[in-house]
Amino acid sequence: MSQVTTGFVIQPRLAFKNRFDKALYSVFLEEANFASDSYLQRGQLKITITQLAQELKVNRDVIKESIKRLEKDFYILKETLPKNKGILITVLNYDEYQNLASYQKSKNELYERPQQPTVEKNNVFTFFETTFGGSLSPKMAQDIGNWVDDFNGNEDVVIAAMKLAIRKKKAFWGYVQPILVDWHNKGVRTLEDARNLQNQSRREKSDKPKEVIANTSQGASGISEETQRLERIAQEKGLVTGEIRDTYVDF
Repeated sequence: MSQVTTGFVIQPRLAFKNRFDKALYSVFLEEANFASDSYLQRGQLKITITQLAQELKVNRDVIKESIKRLEKDFYILKETLPKNKGILITVLNYDEYQNLASYQKSKNELYERPQQPTVEKNNVFTFFETTFGGSLSPKMAQDIGNWVDDFNGNEDVVIAAMKLAIRKKKAFWGYVQPILVDWHNKGVRTLEDARNLQNQSRREKSDKPKEVIANTSQGASGISEETQRLERIAQEKGLVTGEIRDTYVDF
């Protein structure tokens, strides 16, 4: 990485999905060229994924996923350089962020700051941090991001699974994953799909005669068959050590 130790960089307050993205963006912002030269334009830097992974002590996939999120939120642009020379990172809005006038108010009107991506109230990463407690680790952020991708980018589906866990007082990720596995295996891709599956499950249960429900809905342990099935999924996937109980509730 850059060895520049003089001067200063203005760090804007932006809304990141997790602290690792914020940390990686700070690296890019600090090490980007402050002035254009024969190699790079102002606001650009060259780096390799391997170098970043080694110096930040994470695996390459964590870096790649973080860069994808920063690109998606229009904080940076990434270009893969030819002949395995690494990547070219361009920090978007660099000129505005490094201009002190961008943070001042005029006497007559407010200065219009550079447009920033807004983070939705129900952003899956923000929801996890505010309701499950604590900050996201790079590994946890990667796992959650992968699940969002599996549900075609529908964060609401993953949030719905988290809400189920919270309502059952099981606010930990290991309780959420088998729910997501089950939904995905049953073709759920949207929040509406998950609700339809929920309603279908309840209709099927309500259609059974009461005596059948009494005899078959619970095993010898008093645990419903549906609950036992979800626990088997968790055990097969090695996702959770605790028990899953009454997963299907409103969300």
